[in-house]
Amino acid sequence: MTEPELLLEGAGLSRHYGGVVALAEVSIRLGAGEILGLVGPNGAGKTTLVDVISGTQRANAGSLTLRGKALRGPASRRAQLGLARTFQYPQLALDLSVKDNLTVGRVARRHRSFLTMSLSALRGAFWRPDAADSAVVDSIADELHLEGLERQARDLTLGEQRLVEVGRALAQEPLVLLLDEPFAGSDAAGVAGIVDVIHTVQQRGHGIILVDHNVDLVSSLADRMMLLDRGRVAFDGEPAECLASPEMQQVYFGLGDLDHV
Repeated sequence: MTEPELLLEGAGLSRHYGGVVALAEVSIRLGAGEILGLVGPNGAGKTTLVDVISGTQRANAGSLTLRGKALRGPASRRAQLGLARTFQYPQLALDLSVKDNLTVGRVARRHRSFLTMSLSALRGAFWRPDAADSAVVDSIADELHLEGLERQARDLTLGEQRLVEVGRALAQEPLVLLLDEPFAGSDAAGVAGIVDVIHTVQQRGHGIILVDHNVDLVSSLADRMMLLDRGRVAFDGEPAECLASPEMQQVYFGLGDLDHV
């Protein structure tokens, strides 16, 4: 069986804050069409790893490549190279409509730092979606079952905001999609919509890193699971093997006496 194309690879990724180690020499790989589930208790380093990959935080050591080319620079540059992400707490333009927030993802593909522009800039010279952008946005809204596209983002529930943020990331047509707690606060319909998006992205041959505290849901979606504990990789392998591993039992349930050096 032919191995899938390697999209993303990180080696020796470390991040510390003074004497606090958030990541310690983490290595990670992600193939085309692969879903990597990233699990671990609070403080394990999951979001820090996503931040380092996306460029919202800088690693103190280590290297990243995207399709074999060095991945460096700020988050805006990495987004243009093919990375898109959601955040643990949705970061939307609250004064914009649902449709405009989705459209931000399209325009962000063409303009540096677009996702961090002020509201006035969003409505200014760079805010020029075309007919193709509108068609993609409408398709994504249908796919996520998003209704009330003219509602302001501030009027949405947390679950609806997460759906919009996933849609905005999808609108960037990412090579690698980083999802940080996408299901938290979502109802059954919201979860189903996000799951559909995950499957669609996978079928397109793109890669997904999925972070969520719902280990059972992650294991049902992932091709491979990586367990982080105190900034280190405790396990990396098949989901069923991860769930049954002594490392998982120790990290989540405190069973056994594992060496975490």
